[in-house]
Amino acid sequence: MNYLRVIRNNWKKCTFGAAVSVYALQALKTHIEIEQHMREFASNIQTNWVSDRPKKVLVVMNPVANKKRSEKFFKNYCEPVLHLAGYSVEVLRTNHIGHAKTYVEELSTLPDAIVVAGGDGTSSEVVTGLMRRRGNLCPITILPLGRSVQSASKRINIFGVKDVNYVKSLSKALEPMLKDESQYQSVIRFDVINEDDGSDNQLKPIFGLNGLSWGLLEDINAAKDKYWYFGPLRHYASAASKSFADNWSLKTDYVYTPPCPGCVDCAASVQRQEVAQPAGLFTRGFIKYQKSPTETKRPLIKNDNCSKKFEGSAEASQININCVQNKDNFAELESQFISSLQPGWEFIKQIPEVTCSNILPSLVVKSRTIQLHPDSEMAEKFYSIDGEEYDARPIKVSVVPNAIKVFCLHFKRVY
Repeated sequence: MNYLRVIRNNWKKCTFGAAVSVYALQALKTHIEIEQHMREFASNIQTNWVSDRPKKVLVVMNPVANKKRSEKFFKNYCEPVLHLAGYSVEVLRTNHIGHAKTYVEELSTLPDAIVVAGGDGTSSEVVTGLMRRRGNLCPITILPLGRSVQSASKRINIFGVKDVNYVKSLSKALEPMLKDESQYQSVIRFDVINEDDGSDNQLKPIFGLNGLSWGLLEDINAAKDKYWYFGPLRHYASAASKSFADNWSLKTDYVYTPPCPGCVDCAASVQRQEVAQPAGLFTRGFIKYQKSPTETKRPLIKNDNCSKKFEGSAEASQININCVQNKDNFAELESQFISSLQPGWEFIKQIPEVTCSNILPSLVVKSRTIQLHPDSEMAEKFYSIDGEEYDARPIKVSVVPNAIKVFCLHFKRVY
């Protein structure tokens, strides 16, 4: 009874003490689980995956990714694993936009593998740097250290307690490289179209893995950090702020070629040599580019439909272009035009679907290549290519099948 009387007379202090105790016990439990997992993972490495010869690994790290926490996670849970497996680790800490792209492109000798420790922008720069080189390319592995990947975790970390599942995801991302299990992955190529003669062979291309996003949904996603004071509701706040905006519409003409599994014309276009010239703001660098011939697993045939072009125009609030695997098991571009969103109270009702990207497209175009020719009024808007912003200029988007090797456990091969 004395204990109950003390608690009743000091209920505020007791409540605070109980909360601190629960947090401390949860933090201790999480720490023990992480230590146990890392100990088991290290034991597994020593037993099965220690390299017979020293292998050189280049780690391209964006130190400001994920609110400057990516470097901490890498050094605590990834770098010790690489050293234990017998890898020689070289770390490149990027300090400006384009640093990783230039560094990888100008390397005299490629390492045995490249580890991307950053977000989508860092992975895009590494892929671009590799694709601009000649000869054989080294495989890459992408660690889920970006903010967008970590925030996708379903578990909410109370008071900043580290998520055990997230640490396990880092270990799983390293496993394919330790086992030397890689698969080919297609990439998306972006070329700026020369407005004077309509050609696409004057500017240095960039490459990406995740595709292009342009329009309202991308603007909402990019602006959500401005509403940080709303906490987990900042995405909803960003969407609500656009409810009555007057600059939703995107007007563009498009020209596309139908999907092709690989033919003589495709192979000839891959082997074409391109010379770079001054490019303006969309791309940077003024050196020659030559793509080495890509190995194809399918016999080259003559496809009369490959060179056919179809034209159209669209007015939409959001345009997405992604690389997908079709039913015939080869890579193609899927362009989605979303025009069902309209400003006003109806949009406010759709905010839950908007934040989850569950809006159905009004038009879907399947293609091997597609050109976008935005209206002159769209000059102030920006494309988002793998999370990086570029001027909304006329561009040609094409798929490069089986372009790079990626260490990945759960990956469906795309031809």
